[in-house]
Amino acid sequence: MHSPDLTPECFRQTRVSIAMSQGGMKNILIIDDNKDLLDALSAALRCHLKDCGIVTAIDGAKGMDIVESVPIDLIVTDLAMPVMNGYLFIEYAKKHYPAIPVCVMTGSCSPQILMKLRSSGVGRWVEKPFPLDAILQIISEELHGEPQSARNGDPAVTGGIDH
Repeated sequence: MHSPDLTPECFRQTRVSIAMSQGGMKNILIIDDNKDLLDALSAALRCHLKDCGIVTAIDGAKGMDIVESVPIDLIVTDLAMPVMNGYLFIEYAKKHYPAIPVCVMTGSCSPQILMKLRSSGVGRWVEKPFPLDAILQIISEELHGEPQSARNGDPAVTGGIDH
């Protein structure tokens, strides 16, 4: 697997506007309090996922504001965040927007955390740090239903896929 393609061309690309992304593109909401990770990941996703609009939030509360005002097709959230953590956001999203799939990126995929995620209705996760290919695979499978090519691989490397 290769590292994210974070070439200057990717960073120069302008943010996909919400109005444009409503015209048939899929909107992905990425929530993480680490601004450096959020910026790098969103830039890489914009560069690699031309058919998606990438919307970001720095915490679960801002994520709530976005999901209430923008049509979202997939949510990828961190767990440990100030203001509103990922667990509370997942609970809110599953209650109010049950059709939107939620995936998690976290620094720890301990058995206790995985059990809590499963009980919350989350079946996809990736442990930080992760290769860009892992999150791209999860996003592609969630949005397009593409088959899992690495289903039998190491969960820490393949995105912790658990369907």
